Amino acid sequence: MISSVQLIFFLAMGTFVIAGAALFSEWRRFRDPAGLWWAAAFLGSAVASGLFPLRRYDGIEIVSIALANVMFLLSYSAVCAGIWRYYGHRANLVVVVGPSLLWMLFWWLCPLASGFDNRVAVTSVLTSGISIMTAIAALSGDASRLGRALALLMMLRAGFFAIRAAWASAIFGPISEAQRAFGFEIVIIEGLWTSVIAGYLLLALLREKRERSLVRLAETDYLTGADNRRSFQMKAQAAWSRVSDRRETTLLMLDLDNFKQINDAFGHAFGDEVLRAFAALVRASIAPGDTFARLGGEEFVIMVPDRDEAAGAQFAETLRARFAEVMLAHRAENASITVSIGIASTRYAENLDRLLAVADEALYRAKANGRNRVECGPRRQTDAASMDGSIAALNLHA
Repeated sequence: MISSVQLIFFLAMGTFVIAGAALFSEWRRFRDPAGLWWAAAFLGSAVASGLFPLRRYDGIEIVSIALANVMFLLSYSAVCAGIWRYYGHRANLVVVVGPSLLWMLFWWLCPLASGFDNRVAVTSVLTSGISIMTAIAALSGDASRLGRALALLMMLRAGFFAIRAAWASAIFGPISEAQRAFGFEIVIIEGLWTSVIAGYLLLALLREKRERSLVRLAETDYLTGADNRRSFQMKAQAAWSRVSDRRETTLLMLDLDNFKQINDAFGHAFGDEVLRAFAALVRASIAPGDTFARLGGEEFVIMVPDRDEAAGAQFAETLRARFAEVMLAHRAENASITVSIGIASTRYAENLDRLLAVADEALYRAKANGRNRVECGPRRQTDAASMDGSIAALNLHA
């Protein structure tokens, strides 16, 4: 007849298999390394759940106790490793295998390993430590609501096993056989509940990441990696809503000079290489809060919050000079590849369309005055209030 402990183990094993299979299927479809780590974690727990009930048989403790605990600890560590990979970090193999190695050293070398309570205390301390590391890892990146929920779950598990370690150490008093059996059932139930919640959260994290990737793909220019028009419009509107008299924002309109002639002379492949080099230079130069987008062809725009026109002009001049240097080292000695930049500050405009118009007019002036230069604001500051739709503004709503 199946005991209640064995029944719970079978239920847990089924849950682990289902969660592991779902995560493995997700990995096969989209090849996110985190999914493979998490699938391995749950399938490892399923194997461990199948080994633990064998402890009723004498002479195979190396399998039913030692190996089963190794599999459980490895599976907990694999969850942590998967979170590191989810956020783009390398998995620390020392941390992954360290707890299992410590357990094996305790099992082989320490006489105290013969006692049930001692084994419970050691495995509980190790599990609590892994859970804390997992919670920290879940909060180390750009943690979403799902990541914070996973961190909370891991901290609850860490607290649970810390209490279990203290209980097994007889800090709360002597432990009877009935209490040991009841405590063992509670641990299995905790594992079952945690696996259900963690499996859901990890699967949801993978799908959330995929959705973010699709959104990013839809908002990114495929050639340069800069934002596209649609993305710029949304981000620029959000930045404009934060503009005030004390928070000036500057917009830079950039256009590569003589780009059509460069394409005709050197080919479109070379032109694409120039565009990618320019975009890489800008991305390496802007601050995290800046918005950089390709509006089309060889025309780009940068929106720089909390920077006035003078600071924007200094930044633009640095970009202009650095791009010229890059092109000289970019096997383009015989091609005059430069950039013209027009600058507008929010103090010249009452809305985003007017800001774009002022920047576009400054860019036109830079082109007319010889190219490879930076021009700021309207031709005359007093003209700012009287500028109208006759300026060749960029229509972002098209």
